[in-house]
Amino acid sequence: MIERHTSPHQASYTSGNMQKHISGNPLQRWLLDRFHTAAAEMLADLRATAVLDAGCGEGFGMQAVLGEHARAVGLDYSVAAVRLARAQNMAASFASGDVTRLPFADGAFDLVLCMEVLEHLVVPEAGLAELCRVSQRWLLLSVPNEPLFRGANFLRGKNVHAWGNAPEHLNHWSSRSFTRFVAQQCQITQVRRSFPWTIALCRVR
Repeated sequence: MIERHTSPHQASYTSGNMQKHISGNPLQRWLLDRFHTAAAEMLADLRATAVLDAGCGEGFGMQAVLGEHARAVGLDYSVAAVRLARAQNMAASFASGDVTRLPFADGAFDLVLCMEVLEHLVVPEAGLAELCRVSQRWLLLSVPNEPLFRGANFLRGKNVHAWGNAPEHLNHWSSRSFTRFVAQQCQITQVRRSFPWTIALCRVR
């Protein structure tokens, strides 16, 4: 279970991702817990030793899915987000950088997570290629499942002017279209739908 307290450092920093994770809305908290549990179950038998969370944000997903993984590395474009992620994932190490230009060697990790990131990228194909490059075995990817994600936002009164679409989301995939997109670069071994997200576990070719 994720701790959802607000620290003094968080008081001066906000993001949509952080607001989502510290929300007091019981339905939103239940959906996130269900999503993180599904992702963790998909990783349970992989026995990965070196793990990258690419686009880790404030570290909530890393904490929930990986726990105290001794060799986890988190990366995010936001220096402020990395600072918060480090504070709640003391066993991990962190770097600031671009998912489309990862500062790691080819095959540096057994497993690469990229949760709720690809929908934000101008060229998601380039981001997926980089994730494949630095992983020698596994990828775990998640994106909003459209149009369910937008519909859920609209019904709860969020981004109503845009019919529920988050303005920072540049790509909109259904579960089927996302699996087609991912299959162009890697082999999908498992897909789970945890409303309103799609999660895909993949092997690097």
